[in-house]
Amino acid sequence: MLKVIVEGGSESRWPSSPDPRHPYYWRREACVYESGVAAAFGTPACRALVQRDDGSVALWLEDVPEVSAWTPELLGEVARSVGSAQASAPPEHAWLSRGWLRAYLDLHGVTRGDDVLRRLYALPPTLCHHDLHPANVLAGRLVIDWAYCGLAPAGLDAGVLVADGIADEAFPAGQADEVADAVWRGYVAGLDGAFDEDAVRFAFVHGTALRLSWLPRGEKPAWDATIDFLERLASQS
Repeated sequence: MLKVIVEGGSESRWPSSPDPRHPYYWRREACVYESGVAAAFGTPACRALVQRDDGSVALWLEDVPEVSAWTPELLGEVARSVGSAQASAPPEHAWLSRGWLRAYLDLHGVTRGDDVLRRLYALPPTLCHHDLHPANVLAGRLVIDWAYCGLAPAGLDAGVLVADGIADEAFPAGQADEVADAVWRGYVAGLDGAFDEDAVRFAFVHGTALRLSWLPRGEKPAWDATIDFLERLASQS
């Protein structure tokens, strides 16, 4: 599979920056494959990485099929694999994103949440994908689309796996609580005590709720179901 990475500028919906320290550094995914930092997560094999004359980067990746149907059990297995990968000490490359969630919220016009962000970024960091919705996990639990990855608290990726899965209709909304339970149990098992569980739960619940606080009610049934789920989750924590 060929994926071409280009610097898209700052005017598109998803801006990019030439600055490696920027949350939206355009070449970050190529850096991931060059460095191997995501190997513990499982990624498609990179057959070739070519710097092209026009300044873009061509990634030739192993062609891996999508998951045909997501179940709570499968998502729990993904979460366990992610937790195991995130239990290790994170890499320190300068090109890894920092403060990505704040930049994401700014793109969506969300100005509140500084108290949650302060608490999140006071926690020990791990290597986070930052966009771990089910469509970015292929057969064999191989994870793709690493453009946003960086240092952030454990728990955020697991929350995205559930909440974005509801919003993107990766599984029926009626399974939300079952999926959340399977993902949480799998994720904590994978972490194996590497982080304080209460801190991880805070990121899983409140970090995810803040991330998706821009979702409006009444536009899509799946978005309404996501909002309902996040409110229900917060009330139980």
